[in-house]
Amino acid sequence: MSGDHSKSFHWSVLVTLVLIGVIPSFSGALINPTIPAIQETFSHLPNSVTLAQLVSTTSAWVVIVVAPLTGYLLDKYARKPILIAAVIIYGVGTSVAFFLDSIYLILATRILDGIAVGALMVTVPTLIADYYSGNRRESVMGYYGAVQAGGGAVAATLGGYIAASFGWRYIFLVFAGALLFVPPILRFLPEPDVKESAADDELGRLEAAAKIVREAPAKLVAGIYLLVLLGMMSTNLVMIEVPYYLQGSLGVGGSQIGLIISGVMVAGVVVATLYGRIKQHVRHVTVIASAFAVGGAGFILFTTASAPALVIAGVVVAGAMGFGIVMPTVNDWVASIVQEEVRGRALSGITMMTYGGFALSPFAPMPLVDAFGRVGMLRIVGYAQLAVAGVIVAAWFLTRSTADSTLSKTPSND
Repeated sequence: MSGDHSKSFHWSVLVTLVLIGVIPSFSGALINPTIPAIQETFSHLPNSVTLAQLVSTTSAWVVIVVAPLTGYLLDKYARKPILIAAVIIYGVGTSVAFFLDSIYLILATRILDGIAVGALMVTVPTLIADYYSGNRRESVMGYYGAVQAGGGAVAATLGGYIAASFGWRYIFLVFAGALLFVPPILRFLPEPDVKESAADDELGRLEAAAKIVREAPAKLVAGIYLLVLLGMMSTNLVMIEVPYYLQGSLGVGGSQIGLIISGVMVAGVVVATLYGRIKQHVRHVTVIASAFAVGGAGFILFTTASAPALVIAGVVVAGAMGFGIVMPTVNDWVASIVQEEVRGRALSGITMMTYGGFALSPFAPMPLVDAFGRVGMLRIVGYAQLAVAGVIVAAWFLTRSTADSTLSKTPSND
């Protein structure tokens, strides 16, 4: 690569990379508080409620499509131009909505937002993995996750303030601030010197996929993707279902709910920041299993406890595990087991599963809600997370035992 950032530490590179994490976190969190106001503005249109909600959710579905394409482009071409293009598309394409009077045109800008966010969510972890290795990469992944979690909390608060003080349209101008990242990207981020992959020939995509399977444990990579999907589905329930639970079952007011959700984000920042230190002492699999176990315990705690302090503690723990520890762990884990020439495509799967979990979380638990009620559904999610943690531990012991058995049967060359 252009400069060995694993051995020499450059604050300019670190700060630029990590702060870019603010951009994707602002995408939905900034807009969500303004959905009712947008709906009211376009209430004369049929299905105005659905259209207003799509302003928030459209980009998530686009990210699922864009992420694998971004991974392919990252591995076939240079990383830095894709990062710059994504930032420009985000800053210009999304902020144009300020000037638009048609909600359909505003929705079109949200497609551009999804393209940019999908590219950024794959490109930045790929660059972190390119620049850093070992403990330093683990720490930087944690810092990046902390900025994303903290950015979501700041964006939600800022969005509500701007909408109340100036009107919902002004929120879109905030997105133009992403353009401020272009100069430091050009100045401080070098283009990694990644080995040329087989993607240059006519069978490039198939060969890259085969390389991931051949040179990394295919079942492990697929398993990590599945854990991301399950983890993000569960975590997002804290955002979309827990407020209903707190309000309906416990009579918690809207302002108090906002403080509790902010507490989830702050806890996520703290946990993500500590990821590098945690990872120095334990394996990736231990971190993930612990995250599911602790997160599941949080769900069970806040759905069974009666004391307000315990309920709040359970909600914060349940959300912080997903936002704070799962994302840096899985990005670091996948980056550590795949070859650098297919790293972009491998990491794109994490982005796909992350947004797939977010997109599915409003719908997947509905059968459980119908059968057991909202409280029962949340409690079942907690037990399911504990079960997943148990499966992870059992699978690790099984694979380790199999590997040890295979090695013991290998003939000695002595």
